[in-house]
Amino acid sequence: MANENTYFWLIITLAFVMTVLSGTISNRRRRLPTLRPIPGYEAMPRAVDESIESDRRLHLSPGSAAVGQTSTITAIAATSIIYALTERQSFLNRSPLVTLTDPVTMAMTNDILRKAYMARENLTAYRSRVVSWFPQGQNSVAFGAGAAIRAKSMDTSSHIMVGEFGPELAFIGESSMRFRQNFVAASTNLEGQAIAYVQSDAPLIGEEIFVGSAYLEPQSATFAGGVVALDALRWTIIIAIIIAAIVNA
Repeated sequence: MANENTYFWLIITLAFVMTVLSGTISNRRRRLPTLRPIPGYEAMPRAVDESIESDRRLHLSPGSAAVGQTSTITAIAATSIIYALTERQSFLNRSPLVTLTDPVTMAMTNDILRKAYMARENLTAYRSRVVSWFPQGQNSVAFGAGAAIRAKSMDTSSHIMVGEFGPELAFIGESSMRFRQNFVAASTNLEGQAIAYVQSDAPLIGEEIFVGSAYLEPQSATFAGGVVALDALRWTIIIAIIIAAIVNA
């Protein structure tokens, strides 16, 4: 039985590596893999463009996702989305509002914003004070209420909340509906994901949180290959489960 499990995971790993490599090879041949549409990532660039046209801020947040803790991967994925969206509007003299609860992630996010403005040679527009810290911890009501009030006071046009959130996400969702703001959300926490699915204009589901770079930075075939690999692994696991159920029936 142990050998069978070893062979199974070896096949899965090889399939993942080969799919990522195929994306890189496609890039060298000037052909990127075709990605399935994800409404959340289609809505994000539109939200940025709307904020530019309306001369209002974006509100971005990784929630309680924290570097150096169990949510490190979520924090990295969330901040990569923050970088891509900030870089898209970094030619302006206005920074997006970022709210979070972890001090270490706050320092990393400030550096990410700085690099986004450096990429457009517009570093004078970067302002560290737009990254706002609220009391730490999951399910922080202070964060939900404080972030909603802060976003309203800074005249934001859209909320893009991707990271780790609990029931406190409802404060942001309710505020977005009341003031007719765009709301794109996703959470690795089940309670937060349920709220995101109900209230968000275009929620992300499950592992879609971790593929933002492929959709928001489409020139990278390595990122695109990773998305294809995840989809291939998903179907491989589904087929393996079905076969195992049939064999053991």
